[in-house]
Amino acid sequence: MYANETKGERYPPLQTYNPLENDEDIAAGPQVSTLYPEYLTDPYIIICPSDPSASNMRTKLEEHEGNLIELSGYIDESYAYFGWVFDRLKPSAPANQFTIVGILISLLGGAFDTSQPVPIQLGAALDGLYNANINLVTAYLNGSDPTALMKVMDQDSQLPSSWAGYGNGGGNTIYRLREGIERFLITDINNPAASNNAQSSIWIMMDTFSAGGVAGDLFNHIPGGCNVLYMDGHVEFIRYVATNNLVADPTGTSVNGTEPIVATVANMVSVIAAGSQ
Repeated sequence: MYANETKGERYPPLQTYNPLENDEDIAAGPQVSTLYPEYLTDPYIIICPSDPSASNMRTKLEEHEGNLIELSGYIDESYAYFGWVFDRLKPSAPANQFTIVGILISLLGGAFDTSQPVPIQLGAALDGLYNANINLVTAYLNGSDPTALMKVMDQDSQLPSSWAGYGNGGGNTIYRLREGIERFLITDINNPAASNNAQSSIWIMMDTFSAGGVAGDLFNHIPGGCNVLYMDGHVEFIRYVATNNLVADPTGTSVNGTEPIVATVANMVSVIAAGSQ
């Protein structure tokens, strides 16, 4: 419903702003003020029943009389959402190769071993947005415009030249989630029917998870794994397969498991979760 009524039929941007406090509020979830209460009418929907911290989150909602905007930073308590199409998350590089990771750690006040590998596609997408919007990011960081990052997070990302080829479909762009986006993910122009990424393969949201690192092991479902929501509306449970001695691998061939439930993504979730609440 939301996408059908927004410009460009886009899905919500990443959560970055709390309008009630007129202040920053970053989380790996959709921008709460765009959804609540018009589209997300029941705030308890954001809680996974299997989440170990579900009872604590219910208590927080009760204390705030169900006003989810007051708790924007907790939108990723049970589920993770980014707002872009990520179709190649296994190739990785050390987190310290991405400017945005250092900014997030500094901004959120968390801790993370930046030698750990994170997905190139995700890190490069955020760096591309940063490079194209330095003035807006600066305004956000210095507090002169708490809404600035909302504008940044509502854009497609052109990857830095150093990460060329890691975009959607092997290109140089990471697209915002929006209706019909699967048409842009054609890798073989001579055979679009065979290479077109259908809505059933584009993921939107998943159970939040972390494997090791600052947040420790975290899964809503035991044994470790996550439910993943896809663009066509179906949900699939994907088991987490650990990768022992995880190291940066630009090819992604050494990373086990099925995207997006892989160790490199767990590391990036740890970066955002380290200090988001």
